[in-house]
Amino acid sequence: MIIIGERINATRKSIAAAISARDEQHIIATAIEQVAAGANYIDLNGGDPKSEMEVANMEWLVKLVQSNTDMPLCLDSANIDAIKAGLAAAEKKPIVNSVSLETERLEAFLPVLTDNECMVIALCMSNEGMPAGTDDRVERAGKLIEQITGLGKKTDEIIIDPCFVPVSTDPQSARNTCEAIRIIHENHPEVHIGGGLSNTSFGLPGRKFINLAMMATCIYFGMDSAIVDPCTPNMVPLMLAGEVLGATDEWCANYVAAHREGKLK
Repeated sequence: MIIIGERINATRKSIAAAISARDEQHIIATAIEQVAAGANYIDLNGGDPKSEMEVANMEWLVKLVQSNTDMPLCLDSANIDAIKAGLAAAEKKPIVNSVSLETERLEAFLPVLTDNECMVIALCMSNEGMPAGTDDRVERAGKLIEQITGLGKKTDEIIIDPCFVPVSTDPQSARNTCEAIRIIHENHPEVHIGGGLSNTSFGLPGRKFINLAMMATCIYFGMDSAIVDPCTPNMVPLMLAGEVLGATDEWCANYVAAHREGKLK
């Protein structure tokens, strides 16, 4: 399971304040806490209304986090200049989050992805907006894979994000997403699948319960990556258990190892 820790994101008020104040200790502590909880990558988003500030924020975050943890990074921005700055500063092979079928973003991102050693999250968005159902997600996933591999990326360097939509606004969205994950996994077994799963619970109380239920279901159908808060109680143990039930943890080796290390609490 590729666990991408989502907490260093400027949409969070405390993180935005820490970035603005260049509060190194707050950012370092947030990164280390996610690593201790089980994150394999640390997502970095330094979003700012001023484009030049987002570039500076990304460069600062990359240098700060990678000098204080051993984890590779996920560079999270729609600003191509911020992505370029992050790629230039990254010392380990990062993930770029994200490209989509939206014409402007696709044209800006694909050459950069081709010229750099990185994985990429491919979001099933297009000029028409969010996908409408299962078939739409599957079709867009296929187009993204074709575009990205056509420029030289390997299939196992792609993480397809099927677009997680709040069930509070679309009651069928979770079912459609899970079915799309199943089909995409069957059609493209080497491609990774995952994304911002916590969007599913937006607008609802007790969001962690929705997120945990969605995580378990998605793993069963073939999801093997997620942008989540690994510090959420039971999140990482549930992922490990989900891989056991989905038959992707051979002989339950990872689950048993986690138990021996005291991580199943």
